[in-house]
Amino acid sequence: MTTEIANIKTGEIVSLDKWQVMRQQAETLVKSGFLPVAINTPEKALAIMQAGIELGVPTMTAFQTINIISGKISVSPQLMLALARKTGELENFSIDKNDRQATVKVKRKGQDEVTTTFTIEMASRMGLATKDNWKKQPAIMLQWRAVAENLRITFCDAIAGLYSYDEMGAEMDAEGNFIQTTTTRGSVAMPKALPPIPTTEIIETKEN
Repeated sequence: MTTEIANIKTGEIVSLDKWQVMRQQAETLVKSGFLPVAINTPEKALAIMQAGIELGVPTMTAFQTINIISGKISVSPQLMLALARKTGELENFSIDKNDRQATVKVKRKGQDEVTTTFTIEMASRMGLATKDNWKKQPAIMLQWRAVAENLRITFCDAIAGLYSYDEMGAEMDAEGNFIQTTTTRGSVAMPKALPPIPTTEIIETKEN
């Protein structure tokens, strides 16, 4: 079962047989209680597994870096950056940040450099600046906002136009991980990300 799932290629149209294997794997993982609390049905697990296939992300990495928020797929900003690097077309990437603003510059091969800036004033207008992590580590939170915005412009094909957890209105820590806001396993509970992993390294290793 594990081998068959691992052999599914990025963006591949999954056959009925493989879909059934994925369904069995999803049921087993949900029953294990190992997945984030909001992934409480095989259908939700399958949605994330399918998103992972389309993005070229291994199954367990997908469960750690992809979540469903308000019925929509969202991803961690680290995964966005990892997917951009995976293309081999990220020519230059730089961040200049402080507690007032973060500026991200991205140069993709064959394209002009794109600069995006996110400021604390923008965060205040959006009601973000009063959140705990925004008050404790504003520079890093500003950084992730600027990164996500930039990559949707420069690598929209690689990240499929997806938004980060924070952009979807969910709580996100300074590492870009999804924060659980309830302790129940009910249908409205938000998933807690599993312990951080070196996403870029995992994706690149799979590719090689």
